Amino acid sequence: MFNPSKSKLRYQLVLEGSWPTAVAFLGAGRLAAGNQLGQIFVWNLPEKPPEFKVEPKAERQAPNVWPVRRLDGHTNEISRLVATPDGKHIASASYDRTLRLWPTGALAAGKAEVVLDEDARKRAARRIGKKEPSNDPGVTVETQTACKVLEGHKEWVYALGISRDGTRLISGDAASNVIVWAVDSQKQVAKWTGHSWNWIVAASLSPDGKTALVSENRYKRDDFDVPAPGLKLWDAATGKETLDLMKVQFPKLNTADRTYGGSQLWRKFVAAGLIATAYSPDGKLVAAGQGGETDTGIVHILDAATGKLVRDMSAHKEGITDLLFSSDGKHLVTAGRDTTVRISRVEDGKEVAVLGSPRGGQFKDWFSAVALSPDERFLAATDIAGLVHVWEFEG
Repeated sequence: MFNPSKSKLRYQLVLEGSWPTAVAFLGAGRLAAGNQLGQIFVWNLPEKPPEFKVEPKAERQAPNVWPVRRLDGHTNEISRLVATPDGKHIASASYDRTLRLWPTGALAAGKAEVVLDEDARKRAARRIGKKEPSNDPGVTVETQTACKVLEGHKEWVYALGISRDGTRLISGDAASNVIVWAVDSQKQVAKWTGHSWNWIVAASLSPDGKTALVSENRYKRDDFDVPAPGLKLWDAATGKETLDLMKVQFPKLNTADRTYGGSQLWRKFVAAGLIATAYSPDGKLVAAGQGGETDTGIVHILDAATGKLVRDMSAHKEGITDLLFSSDGKHLVTAGRDTTVRISRVEDGKEVAVLGSPRGGQFKDWFSAVALSPDERFLAATDIAGLVHVWEFEG
């Protein structure tokens, strides 16, 4: 059972040069993270972390271990990573307009030397008055190219989700196209399009993979010719809309309303975009988090059957970046631009734990993604300063 009451920062994995943007656990002690260059690195975390001495005012507060493998194939930023429940495959979405399905047990294609501590080398060079960083050898990793490429999107793929049973994936792009995929065959199950001017910024599947939760958004909300944001449920097998969650929140507001007043009502609920979504494990609730450059991002918890608001919970200064439910559905984990991970009880919205601390504002090193290990013993969060933080929950 997930118990967030006591935790300890065990690792801070260094992934500098191009910051990490997505993270997923592949099983106990195995972790993957993707970066802005389209690379995906895999770590085997030792049961006992190496010795580490915290220096005063040090950049890191926990030990690093280097990755053992790099997955090569994507040519642009990794937007999302998910793993199948058995840990045998990683699914990745990218701004290169493709999805890829990686077998985690594939043989290595070769080896490569990588430099993952570029920022630390630059800082060290400045301290001793040198202009150029050290050119010492980097880390040798295995490389992997074996994967299945899932093509069908014509624009950047922002959203990626997987059903709890691991049989289906859902993806969404900047042209408002949504695709549901069968994992075993890598074939399209359904495809549909939201408002053509919106982007699909988040997409999740119900535990059985039969219903899709899709969030649409566009950056500006006050221009009369920009469509209102959307948050809807869809039949994942047919692409037929089943429930408009925004209409439930605003039953008297016409979605075609382009007046300033109408725009402001939508904006209060959506803020800078509902960019993170999730289904509860029992499929009875859905969560949608306010992201982007907003004042304080909150999470709306909605009844999946009626669409009615159950409660608002969690709060991240400057907005939320990612969220997930614990496996028993009792807790919600959120990451945000305030460089914290917050854990709250779903039943009453009470915050029970905060991991990390604000370290300089949203433009310094906010967290970009969060993941729980299958046994919920570990939690990982990526930040834009080039670290993957791994906490262990104790007892």
